[in-house]
Amino acid sequence: MIRNIYRGRGMPLVKNNIDTDQIMPARFCYRHTRRGHDNSVFGDWREDANFIMNNPNYQRATILVTGREFATGSSREYAVWGLKDWGFKVIIAPSFGDIFYKNASINDLLPIILNESDIETIWEMLFDDYYMEISIDLHQEIVIAKDIKFKLTIDPIVKKRYIEDLDDIKDTLTYLHTIEKFEINNEK
Repeated sequence: MIRNIYRGRGMPLVKNNIDTDQIMPARFCYRHTRRGHDNSVFGDWREDANFIMNNPNYQRATILVTGREFATGSSREYAVWGLKDWGFKVIIAPSFGDIFYKNASINDLLPIILNESDIETIWEMLFDDYYMEISIDLHQEIVIAKDIKFKLTIDPIVKKRYIEDLDDIKDTLTYLHTIEKFEINNEK
C-alpha cells in the first residue's frame, strides 16, 4: 500500500515545550497495551473545560498542529499511544523530542516539521475555520491548507517507511534477499 498523501482536519494546540509527561501524565501509564489511552492523553490539561481537546468543534481532528519542542523529556511511549488512540494520525510541529520522533514513526504516527511562522499561519486558519482540511503530500514534501503550500521537513527514512507502510518487521523483510545472499557468501 502506498500512502503518499494524507488528508484530515486539524486541531491547533498553541503551546511550546510540551513534554511527554504533560502529554501522558505518569498516573495514566498503568495499562500495558498500546490501546485504551485516549481518555488519558493530556489528562491533566483536559480537566480545564477550555482546553482545545475539549472543544467540540475539533473532536474529529486527526492532525495536531502544535508548537516547538513537542514531546521532549522522557521516552514515554505512552504519549504516542495516547495521541493515536485519541485519533491523531499526524503531528505537525517546528521541532520534536528525538525519542518521541522515533517512537511516533515506529508506531505509525506521522511527525511533520514546519517552520514556526507556517505553524502560526495554520493556527490562525484553524481558529477561523474549525473544519478546515489539511493535506500532507509526502512526495512533494508539502503541507497544504486553504490552497497555501508550506514546505515540510521529514527524515527520509521516516518518509519511506510511512509511504510504504513499513514497520520494523516489514522493513527487515525488504532486505531478505540481501540477508540470504550474505549468509550464502559467508558459509563458504
